[in-house]
Amino acid sequence: MKGEKGKVKNQPLFGRRVLVTRTAEQASELTDALTELGAEPVVVPTIEIVPPLSFDELDKAIKQLEQIDYLLLTSVNAVTAFFDRLTAQGHDAHALAGLQTVVVGPKSAEALELHGVRADLMPEDYRAEGVVALLKDRVSGKRLLYPKAALARNLIPTELSAAGGKVIDPVAYASAPPDDAAGKLQQALADGLDLLTFTASSTVQNFADLLDAEHLARAKQVPVASIGPLTSETARKLGFNVVIEPSDSTLGDMVEAIKDYFSGTRNEGRGTR
Repeated sequence: MKGEKGKVKNQPLFGRRVLVTRTAEQASELTDALTELGAEPVVVPTIEIVPPLSFDELDKAIKQLEQIDYLLLTSVNAVTAFFDRLTAQGHDAHALAGLQTVVVGPKSAEALELHGVRADLMPEDYRAEGVVALLKDRVSGKRLLYPKAALARNLIPTELSAAGGKVIDPVAYASAPPDDAAGKLQQALADGLDLLTFTASSTVQNFADLLDAEHLARAKQVPVASIGPLTSETARKLGFNVVIEPSDSTLGDMVEAIKDYFSGTRNEGRGTR
Protein backbone atom coordinates (compact mmCIF):
# COMPACT_ATOMS: atom_id res chain seq x y z
CA MET A 1 0.00 0.00 0.00
CA LYS A 2 2.84 2.29 0.86
CA GLY A 3 4.34 1.67 -2.56
CA GLU A 4 1.06 2.56 -4.26
CA LYS A 5 0.83 5.87 -2.37
CA GLY A 6 4.38 6.67 -3.42
CA LYS A 7 3.46 5.94 -7.01
CA VAL A 8 0.47 8.28 -6.88
CA LYS A 9 2.60 11.03 -5.45
CA ASN A 10 5.29 10.67 -8.12
CA GLN A 11 2.89 10.03 -10.98
CA PRO A 12 0.25 12.77 -11.15
CA LEU A 13 -1.78 10.87 -13.77
CA PHE A 14 -1.74 7.58 -11.86
CA GLY A 15 -4.72 5.45 -12.91
CA ARG A 16 -6.13 8.02 -15.32
CA ARG A 17 -7.43 6.58 -18.60
CA VAL A 18 -6.54 8.97 -21.42
CA LEU A 19 -7.77 8.54 -24.99
CA VAL A 20 -5.13 9.09 -27.67
CA THR A 21 -6.56 9.77 -31.13
CA ARG A 22 -3.37 10.37 -33.14
CA THR A 23 -2.41 8.15 -36.07
CA ALA A 24 -1.06 4.74 -35.09
CA GLU A 25 2.37 5.72 -36.44
CA GLN A 26 2.53 8.91 -34.37
CA ALA A 27 0.84 7.84 -31.15
CA SER A 28 3.89 6.52 -29.31
CA GLU A 29 5.40 9.87 -28.30
CA LEU A 30 2.22 10.91 -26.52
CA THR A 31 1.48 7.49 -25.04
CA ASP A 32 5.02 7.14 -23.70
CA ALA A 33 4.84 10.55 -22.01
CA LEU A 34 1.44 9.78 -20.48
CA THR A 35 2.57 6.35 -19.28
CA GLU A 36 5.60 7.88 -17.57
CA LEU A 37 3.22 10.09 -15.60
CA GLY A 38 1.18 7.09 -14.50
CA ALA A 39 -1.69 7.30 -16.99
CA GLU A 40 -3.23 4.41 -18.86
CA PRO A 41 -3.26 5.53 -22.50
CA VAL A 42 -6.13 4.16 -24.58
CA VAL A 43 -4.99 4.36 -28.19
CA VAL A 44 -7.81 4.61 -30.73
CA PRO A 45 -6.62 6.51 -33.81
CA THR A 46 -9.41 8.50 -35.42
CA ILE A 47 -7.23 9.37 -38.39
CA GLU A 48 -4.85 7.63 -40.75
CA ILE A 49 -2.73 9.20 -43.46
CA VAL A 50 -3.59 8.13 -47.00
CA PRO A 51 -2.32 9.16 -50.45
CA PRO A 52 -4.07 12.05 -52.21
CA LEU A 53 -6.29 11.42 -55.20
CA SER A 54 -3.32 12.27 -57.43
CA PHE A 55 0.37 13.08 -57.03
CA ASP A 56 0.50 14.85 -60.39
CA GLU A 57 0.74 18.41 -59.04
CA LEU A 58 3.33 17.52 -56.39
CA ASP A 59 5.42 15.57 -58.89
CA LYS A 60 5.28 18.48 -61.31
CA ALA A 61 6.45 20.87 -58.57
CA ILE A 62 9.32 18.56 -57.61
CA LYS A 63 10.51 18.53 -61.22
CA GLN A 64 10.78 22.33 -60.99
CA LEU A 65 12.59 22.55 -57.64
CA GLU A 66 15.40 24.60 -59.18
CA GLN A 67 12.86 27.42 -59.59
CA ILE A 68 11.74 27.33 -55.94
CA ASP A 69 13.06 29.76 -53.32
CA TYR A 70 11.33 28.38 -50.21
CA LEU A 71 10.06 24.90 -49.32
CA LEU A 72 7.39 25.05 -46.59
CA LEU A 73 6.88 21.90 -44.51
CA THR A 74 4.19 22.38 -41.91
CA SER A 75 3.90 18.88 -40.42
CA VAL A 76 5.78 15.63 -40.02
CA ASN A 77 3.34 14.12 -42.50
CA ALA A 78 4.24 16.79 -45.06
CA VAL A 79 7.93 16.01 -44.63
CA THR A 80 7.31 12.29 -45.11
CA ALA A 81 5.03 12.72 -48.11
CA PHE A 82 7.37 15.18 -49.82
CA PHE A 83 10.46 13.02 -49.45
CA ASP A 84 8.56 9.90 -50.54
CA ARG A 85 7.75 11.60 -53.83
CA LEU A 86 11.24 13.10 -54.12
CA THR A 87 12.69 9.59 -53.81
CA ALA A 88 10.11 8.18 -56.22
CA GLN A 89 11.45 10.58 -58.85
CA GLY A 90 15.02 9.47 -58.29
CA HIS A 91 16.18 12.45 -56.23
CA ASP A 92 17.52 12.89 -52.72
CA ALA A 93 18.17 15.77 -50.31
CA HIS A 94 20.77 17.26 -52.68
CA ALA A 95 17.86 18.46 -54.81
CA LEU A 96 17.10 21.03 -52.07
CA ALA A 97 20.53 22.66 -52.22
CA GLY A 98 19.33 25.84 -53.92
CA LEU A 99 16.37 26.69 -51.70
CA GLN A 100 15.52 27.56 -48.12
CA THR A 101 13.58 25.07 -46.01
CA VAL A 102 10.94 26.36 -43.60
CA VAL A 103 9.40 24.11 -40.94
CA VAL A 104 6.47 24.85 -38.65
CA GLY A 105 8.06 23.56 -35.44
CA PRO A 106 10.59 21.27 -33.74
CA LYS A 107 8.95 17.98 -34.72
CA SER A 108 8.92 18.91 -38.39
CA ALA A 109 12.56 19.99 -38.03
CA GLU A 110 13.45 16.61 -36.51
CA ALA A 111 11.65 14.78 -39.32
CA LEU A 112 13.54 16.87 -41.87
CA GLU A 113 16.88 16.09 -40.24
CA LEU A 114 16.18 12.37 -40.65
CA HIS A 115 16.53 13.07 -44.37
CA GLY A 116 19.84 14.85 -43.88
CA VAL A 117 18.48 18.39 -44.13
CA ARG A 118 18.61 21.06 -41.44
CA ALA A 119 15.78 23.59 -41.50
CA ASP A 120 16.80 27.12 -42.43
CA LEU A 121 13.83 28.83 -40.79
CA MET A 122 11.31 28.04 -38.04
CA PRO A 123 8.75 30.45 -36.53
CA GLU A 124 8.37 31.15 -32.84
CA ASP A 125 4.66 30.38 -33.11
CA TYR A 126 4.40 26.75 -34.23
CA ARG A 127 1.31 27.26 -36.39
CA ALA A 128 0.49 28.38 -39.90
CA GLU A 129 0.07 31.89 -38.48
CA GLY A 130 3.66 31.75 -37.32
CA VAL A 131 4.89 30.71 -40.76
CA VAL A 132 3.03 33.64 -42.32
CA ALA A 133 4.46 36.10 -39.79
CA LEU A 134 7.96 34.75 -40.40
CA LEU A 135 7.83 34.94 -44.19
CA LYS A 136 5.49 37.77 -45.16
CA ASP A 137 8.28 40.36 -45.43
CA ARG A 138 10.62 38.00 -47.29
CA VAL A 139 8.58 36.51 -50.11
CA SER A 140 7.86 39.33 -52.55
CA GLY A 141 8.88 38.06 -55.97
CA LYS A 142 9.78 34.63 -54.57
CA ARG A 143 8.41 31.19 -55.43
CA LEU A 144 7.28 28.98 -52.55
CA LEU A 145 6.44 25.27 -52.59
CA TYR A 146 3.94 24.30 -49.90
CA PRO A 147 3.09 20.55 -49.98
CA LYS A 148 -0.11 20.45 -47.97
CA ALA A 149 -2.79 18.21 -46.53
CA ALA A 150 -5.99 17.79 -48.54
CA LEU A 151 -7.97 19.61 -45.84
CA ALA A 152 -5.38 22.28 -45.03
CA ARG A 153 -6.57 25.84 -44.45
CA ASN A 154 -5.89 28.41 -47.16
CA LEU A 155 -4.14 30.76 -44.73
CA ILE A 156 -0.58 30.25 -45.97
CA PRO A 157 -1.31 30.49 -49.73
CA THR A 158 -3.68 33.43 -49.27
CA GLU A 159 -1.49 35.51 -46.97
CA LEU A 160 1.84 34.85 -48.67
CA SER A 161 0.36 35.44 -52.12
CA ALA A 162 -0.95 38.78 -50.82
CA ALA A 163 2.60 39.52 -49.64
CA GLY A 164 3.86 39.14 -53.21
CA GLY A 165 4.93 35.50 -53.22
CA LYS A 166 4.06 32.85 -55.81
CA VAL A 167 2.73 29.94 -53.75
CA ILE A 168 2.56 26.47 -55.31
CA ASP A 169 0.48 24.30 -52.98
CA PRO A 170 -0.02 20.75 -54.26
CA VAL A 171 -1.84 18.23 -52.07
CA ALA A 172 0.79 15.84 -50.69
CA TYR A 173 -1.37 13.66 -48.45
CA ALA A 174 -4.91 13.15 -47.22
CA SER A 175 -6.51 11.60 -44.16
CA ALA A 176 -9.40 9.26 -43.39
CA PRO A 177 -10.90 7.52 -40.34
CA PRO A 178 -9.56 3.97 -39.79
CA ASP A 179 -12.07 1.25 -40.63
CA ASP A 180 -12.19 -0.24 -37.12
CA ALA A 181 -12.25 3.01 -35.13
CA ALA A 182 -15.97 3.29 -34.34
CA GLY A 183 -16.23 0.03 -32.39
CA LYS A 184 -13.01 0.71 -30.50
CA LEU A 185 -14.22 4.17 -29.50
CA GLN A 186 -17.50 2.77 -28.22
CA GLN A 187 -15.63 0.20 -26.12
CA ALA A 188 -13.26 2.83 -24.73
CA LEU A 189 -16.19 4.99 -23.65
CA ALA A 190 -17.94 2.01 -22.09
CA ASP A 191 -14.79 1.15 -20.09
CA GLY A 192 -14.50 4.74 -18.85
CA LEU A 193 -12.24 7.63 -19.76
CA ASP A 194 -10.82 10.53 -17.78
CA LEU A 195 -9.67 12.61 -20.73
CA LEU A 196 -9.90 12.85 -24.51
CA THR A 197 -6.87 14.21 -26.36
CA PHE A 198 -7.00 15.83 -29.80
CA THR A 199 -3.92 16.98 -31.70
CA ALA A 200 -5.59 18.23 -34.89
CA SER A 201 -9.00 19.42 -35.97
CA SER A 202 -9.35 16.35 -38.18
CA THR A 203 -8.99 14.03 -35.19
CA VAL A 204 -11.89 15.82 -33.49
CA GLN A 205 -14.13 15.88 -36.54
CA ASN A 206 -13.50 12.22 -37.31
CA PHE A 207 -14.13 11.30 -33.66
CA ALA A 208 -17.52 12.99 -33.78
CA ASP A 209 -18.39 11.47 -37.17
CA LEU A 210 -17.55 7.94 -36.00
CA LEU A 211 -20.00 7.90 -33.08
CA ASP A 212 -23.76 7.61 -32.97
CA ALA A 213 -25.78 10.14 -30.99
CA GLU A 214 -25.79 8.11 -27.77
CA HIS A 215 -22.04 7.53 -27.66
CA LEU A 216 -21.28 11.08 -28.79
CA ALA A 217 -23.38 12.46 -25.93
CA ARG A 218 -21.40 10.30 -23.51
CA ALA A 219 -18.11 11.46 -25.00
CA LYS A 220 -19.07 15.11 -24.55
CA GLN A 221 -19.16 14.56 -20.79
CA VAL A 222 -15.43 13.78 -20.77
CA PRO A 223 -12.91 16.64 -20.42
CA VAL A 224 -10.81 17.38 -23.50
CA ALA A 225 -7.16 18.31 -23.93
CA SER A 226 -6.50 20.13 -27.20
CA ILE A 227 -3.08 20.90 -28.65
CA GLY A 228 -3.94 24.42 -29.80
CA PRO A 229 -6.48 27.12 -30.65
CA LEU A 230 -7.69 25.73 -33.99
CA THR A 231 -8.24 22.24 -32.60
CA SER A 232 -9.98 23.76 -29.57
CA GLU A 233 -12.26 25.83 -31.80
CA THR A 234 -13.30 22.74 -33.75
CA ALA A 235 -13.90 20.77 -30.56
CA ARG A 236 -16.01 23.50 -28.96
CA LYS A 237 -18.09 23.95 -32.11
CA LEU A 238 -18.87 20.24 -31.94
CA GLY A 239 -19.90 20.54 -28.29
CA PHE A 240 -16.86 19.11 -26.50
CA ASN A 241 -15.65 20.37 -23.13
CA VAL A 242 -12.13 21.70 -23.77
CA VAL A 243 -10.44 22.23 -20.42
CA ILE A 244 -6.77 21.98 -21.43
CA GLU A 245 -4.89 23.93 -24.10
CA PRO A 246 -1.15 24.61 -23.79
CA SER A 247 0.31 28.02 -24.48
CA ASP A 248 2.55 26.51 -27.19
CA SER A 249 1.09 24.02 -29.65
CA THR A 250 3.48 21.13 -28.99
CA LEU A 251 2.95 17.65 -27.58
CA GLY A 252 5.38 18.31 -24.75
CA ASP A 253 3.52 21.41 -23.65
CA MET A 254 0.18 19.61 -23.93
CA VAL A 255 1.43 16.81 -21.67
CA GLU A 256 2.63 19.37 -19.13
CA ALA A 257 -0.77 21.08 -19.23
CA ILE A 258 -2.50 17.72 -18.70
CA LYS A 259 -0.25 17.04 -15.72
CA ASP A 260 -1.02 20.44 -14.22
CA TYR A 261 -4.75 19.97 -14.73
CA PHE A 262 -4.92 16.63 -12.95
CA SER A 263 -2.57 17.72 -10.21
CA GLY A 264 -5.29 20.16 -9.22
CA THR A 265 -8.30 17.88 -9.80
CA ARG A 266 -7.30 14.50 -8.43
CA ASN A 267 -10.66 13.97 -6.74
CA GLU A 268 -12.80 14.32 -9.86
CA GLY A 269 -14.55 11.22 -11.15
CA ARG A 270 -14.47 9.85 -14.65
CA GLY A 271 -16.67 11.61 -17.14
CA THR A 272 -18.06 8.39 -18.59
CA ARG A 273 -18.56 6.40 -15.42
